[in-house]
Amino acid sequence: MTVTDRPDLPYPSHHADLLGAKMHFMAHGAGDTVLFLHGQPTWSYLWRNVMPRLEGCGRLIAVDLIGYGLSDKPDLDYGIEDHIRYLDAFIDTLGPAPITLVTHDWGSFLGFHYARRSPDRIKGIAFMEALLDPVPSYDAFDPATRDFFQTLRASQDNAERMMIEENQFVEGILPAMIRRELSTAEMDAYRMPWKDKTTRHILCHFPQLLCIGGAPAHVHDMQTAYMRWLEQSDLPKLLLQAEPGLMLPRAAAESYRARLPNLEMADIGAGLHYVQEDQAQAIGDAIAAWMRRHDLASSL
Repeated sequence: MTVTDRPDLPYPSHHADLLGAKMHFMAHGAGDTVLFLHGQPTWSYLWRNVMPRLEGCGRLIAVDLIGYGLSDKPDLDYGIEDHIRYLDAFIDTLGPAPITLVTHDWGSFLGFHYARRSPDRIKGIAFMEALLDPVPSYDAFDPATRDFFQTLRASQDNAERMMIEENQFVEGILPAMIRRELSTAEMDAYRMPWKDKTTRHILCHFPQLLCIGGAPAHVHDMQTAYMRWLEQSDLPKLLLQAEPGLMLPRAAAESYRARLPNLEMADIGAGLHYVQEDQAQAIGDAIAAWMRRHDLASSL
């Protein structure tokens, strides 16, 4: 493992050598692991203001998915199986201690999928703006989101123009889905992994993998499998709900509270999708309190 110093990260930064590539993570503390998983197009920087609120709850670790953040960008298809393979390998390096997952966006998909396959490793799951049920159809989206995904998924040329040439997820979607205005330094931190235009092809893949109307079928199968498991598991769960939210608005959050056993819901205040940028303190405090209520917090 090597160490990278970045003044904008709150904790020491490391790299793990896995499957011929390096995965970046920041880590702090001791005890059972609290693992933070990000989604598209972010990286562990997303959790920089949340993690300090969980001091004393365990060993805090935020990892960059392969291809994202300060992790390497190897020559992969960047299909869902690639992300699963690398994340599984990373979790294997953490040892046998039980894990509490804190997830967002595609990090929730990967976290739920891992928990279903390795339930004995997981103490609890906290999630926000998460991928729970597959999207039934494009009609489930608001008009702007529907147009975005339909245009992006209509052709490879469209995807490459929007993600590579225009960098829309970083320059458009990200700031539009945060209520406050990010500083120049904050925007530059999110731009940093994608300065080299030739690497932005990675950003084309997650939007194509989002399950809409049953497609892609293999993603649909994974998602429905972990949803069936979540509906049966008594594992402690925490849904952090922002108002109005995007993927988990109030009505949807309430329906999951009725469906999923041992699920608590915490209101974190105003937010859209990248809620960590608007409500970091509320998110961290709610997770820490939930962990203590369920005896999930662990420190040495």
